[in-house]
Parts: sequence; structure tokens; C-alpha cells
Amino acid sequence: MITFDKVLVCVNLSSAGHNIIEKACTIAKKAQTKEVAFLYVVKDFNFPEELQQEFPDLLDKAIEERKNELQRLIEASFNCQDIATKLLIRQGNLTREILSASVEEAADLIVIERNQDSDSVLNTRIARRAACNLLIIPRTDELEFDRIHVPVDFSNYTDLSLETALTLSEGQPSEIYLHNVYSVPSSYRYSGKTFEEFAQILEEHAAKDLLKLTKTASVDKQKLKTIHTIDRGNGLIDIIYKEAKSRDANLIVMGAKGRTAASALFIGSKAERMIQVNSDIPLLVIRKKGSNAGIIESLQDL
Repeated sequence: MITFDKVLVCVNLSSAGHNIIEKACTIAKKAQTKEVAFLYVVKDFNFPEELQQEFPDLLDKAIEERKNELQRLIEASFNCQDIATKLLIRQGNLTREILSASVEEAADLIVIERNQDSDSVLNTRIARRAACNLLIIPRTDELEFDRIHVPVDFSNYTDLSLETALTLSEGQPSEIYLHNVYSVPSSYRYSGKTFEEFAQILEEHAAKDLLKLTKTASVDKQKLKTIHTIDRGNGLIDIIYKEAKSRDANLIVMGAKGRTAASALFIGSKAERMIQVNSDIPLLVIRKKGSNAGIIESLQDL
């Protein structure tokens, strides 16, 4: 079973601040979390030296005020008394502080909120370098796990994604959509088959592999549904996103593939594309454990 023992949640003092705290409680209950660390990052202030001398305690007082406000917000909104919590206040570059805190806290999952009108730059920066799993949540009313969309490419990440989907939906009636998108190579014509015939052969092979995958899955009240879609040049991620939307999915779970074996720290282009096109469905990017070697060095790029 997949567990997120330690979760790092990025919070703010906006009117929706309580919302992500409530969602963090939902996630923690489902993932058997032991500790949730709430992180608030104060941006660097460039005060003239004269002002620093005249008001030496200005920044400290501002940080203390934010700390007290957030503590009250957490106590009011995080209704998981059996799960330990802590509040982290850090100052500096937002991306760097989130990533550094995730390493120092040995987080298994980072949770960040996304505005629907966001350009996704922050989310992409975090996803590129995160040393653990990442959940990006839009500002929706509730966080539910009863219609989960899992892109399937039959890699090791497929197994991890399905296992995670089963964990999050455990104990409730739910549907997990296993979506395989395939394309017909241009060399199909050397097989003596038509395009449609070769596409049918590919789909049949994928169906067999999906059947093996579903047979090995341990399901309770979940229903596993398989989907096959041919990519006729519309773009893999765009196809997956539109299919998830059409089925009213409330979570997408997909793997964070490294671009090369030597760069396992970084996500692949497919996961990054999903972050860019998807602004309204919660997205959980799964990363293999142990792929965080060199994270501190990578932060120097920031």
C-alpha cells in the first residue's frame, strides 16, 4: 500500500487559505499520514539600510503576526486530531524554500494550490525539481477520490499510479479509469496491413496488458474501467485531459518520468505538459522513492 507518511502543505493567508488546510486533512486521512507540515514563505523585503536601522524589529513582528494567524487557521480548519502538525515560516525565494523544506522535512508529498488563472510557472518549477510526489490542487470546493483517471503506458510508473489510486479511493464506491493512448507508427505499411487493421492489433495487445494489470490489482469497492484511444496527431496529454474531463474525473494520477536515466530528478515532458494544460482537475505526480539524489545541488540553479 502507498503511504505518504510526511506531507508538506504550502499555505497562504488568502480567503481560501482554510480550503487547502481542510483538503490536507482529507489527504492525510486517506494516505495514513503521520505528520503534516504547513509551510508559509515570506518573500524577501528589500528595505533601505536606513529603514532597517530605524525599524529593526519590523520584519520579525510581521513574521510573528503571520505565524499567529496561520496557527489559528490550522487549529480551526485541520480536523485530524490524531495526525501531528507543525508550522514552518521561511523567508526567501518561494520555489527554493518549498523544495528545501521538502528535503529537510523528508516529505513524501508536497501539496500546492493552483489558481485557475495561474500561468502554472510556479507549479512547473516545483514539479521539475521536487524530490517527492506532488499534488497540485485547484481552488475547488471539495477534494474527492471517487473518479480517478490514470494514464497507462505499462511502465513501472503505471503500477505506482494505480496503487496510489487504489489507496486514495479505498473503502468507498469509486471508479478508476485506466487510459491507454496508442499511436500507429508510420512503418505499419510494411506489415501488409491497413492503418485500421494495424491499429486494431495494437489495441488488442494493449487490452491484454491492461487485463493483466487489473487482475493483479487488489480492489475493494473500486471499479477498474479500461479506455483505449488512438492518437491521430492530437497530442497524447491533450487526449488524456479531454477524456478525464469528459468522465468528470476528480483526480489525475500520473508518473514523473525522468528525461534520461541520469536525470531521474526531473519530470518528463508529458507530466509537465499536463501541468500546463490542466488547471481544473487535481493532479498527483508520482515520483519513485530514492530519485531525490542531488536535489540540494539542483537548487543552486534557482
